[in-house]
Amino acid sequence: MAQRGPLSGITIIDLSRILAGPYCTLLLAELGARVIKVEPPQQGDDARYSHYPAYDMVVQGLGGIMSITGHPGMPLTRVGTSVGDLAGGLYTAVALNAAFLHRERTGEATKVDVALFDCQLALLENAIMRYTTTGEVPGPMGARHPSITPFEAFETRDGNIIIAAGNDGLFVKLAQALGRADLAENPLFETNALRNQHQEALRAELEGVLCAEGTNHWIALLETAGVPCGPVNNIAQALAHPQTAARNMLISVDDPVTGPLELAGNPMKLSGFADPPTRPRAPDLDADRDHILRELGL
Repeated sequence: MAQRGPLSGITIIDLSRILAGPYCTLLLAELGARVIKVEPPQQGDDARYSHYPAYDMVVQGLGGIMSITGHPGMPLTRVGTSVGDLAGGLYTAVALNAAFLHRERTGEATKVDVALFDCQLALLENAIMRYTTTGEVPGPMGARHPSITPFEAFETRDGNIIIAAGNDGLFVKLAQALGRADLAENPLFETNALRNQHQEALRAELEGVLCAEGTNHWIALLETAGVPCGPVNNIAQALAHPQTAARNMLISVDDPVTGPLELAGNPMKLSGFADPPTRPRAPDLDADRDHILRELGL
């Protein structure tokens, strides 16, 4: 049974497969829609949750996002999650909700047309403008921002820290907090434009300080100084973060075959609608077939 939400009463017939379309309908189900997933007979969706075709990576390559991922001079790197497929699902969910609203207002139906390649281009963000305005083809830059410095990951004594000093004022605060107020007065680093030009030299100066202490030490110091910063968590650390539990972003599903599962929660929190800590499991292939056919008079 679909959970209550703003799309309650809407029934979605999902003929898609693999990840992009099913991810879209998962989001719609989280918003209350009833989803009837139609799959190939006997074998089901290719994603059945073992032979997953690499369509996502094809799109990451085709759409340019792989060319700006990773570090300069290093082998090509796929984005660490299936951003090609997931972006298609997200954009489709947004477009479908707009189509629902249009239908409510006018009674007119709308065909929504979303292509994975288009979505990858849309996700390129400022890389497109950097190319169209300068003629220079953007490449991989590791963890740094293309036009703001310092705005990247730095090594500490026991790990890494993200520092995002997005303007000259924040850079002054950063330099003072690190005990290197002289850096803000250095003619190589006085403005963001200059810091961009001398990014490697500034990185060496900052890491020379940061490597003296651990990540938690610097986060406490920089947060007190008002400098945006954070750790580089692994998956276990991210899930253990207090905000994960506070935002109900790890929900449980009691599957009779695999046993209890913990999965990502719903990031779309809506006032007036519950965000339960559990979800019903997805039905097995053909589990609801007879019920649905009877309901449709077939």
